Amino acid sequence: MRKLCIITVSFLLSFSCSQAQILAGTLNVTGMPSFTQSVNAVVVEAGLDDTTVGFESNFDATKIGFVLNPILLLPSSLVCEQNVYRYSVFINSVNTPANVTLEAKTTVNSGLRFPTVSIYDTLLIQPLGPRNLTPTNGGNYTTVPNNATQAIKIMEFIGCRQDIPIQFRIKPSALCPAGNYNFEINYTVTASLTL
Repeated sequence: MRKLCIITVSFLLSFSCSQAQILAGTLNVTGMPSFTQSVNAVVVEAGLDDTTVGFESNFDATKIGFVLNPILLLPSSLVCEQNVYRYSVFINSVNTPANVTLEAKTTVNSGLRFPTVSIYDTLLIQPLGPRNLTPTNGGNYTTVPNNATQAIKIMEFIGCRQDIPIQFRIKPSALCPAGNYNFEINYTVTASLTL
């Protein structure tokens, strides 16, 4: 009886002492859309304005990617191949003008896997699922919150990924004063080892 208790205690201790460490990575953002609209494009006719139509950027006006940082002599490609996580990308804006709605989207499996081929792809059981990208809202536009303390998930992907195109759309109201506006778009990446 005493031997059984010692084995049980040591078995429980081995589980409580083991932890997984999520490695640091780098988010790379290239390009930023520039929106220009005239009053004639915003005000269609009396009582109507552009909040129902909007202006879209090019599909790949902005591209993002997330890769794990190199460790000692190991390049990012090898670190990404040996450490596969589930990444969620959140987005928010700051200083978007009043009466303007900013939206963003991407498509299923957009971007490039990094590295292109991984040992993880050959596993019979892939613990996190295949290394795919899943956009939020089925790939339709998602409204970007204009709040520095609030963000919304725009996509999720398994393993490192590069060159993910993000398309933006603005819907300005005729109530927004004319002028030039600069606003920030912030991205946040979280990693997880679970489904």
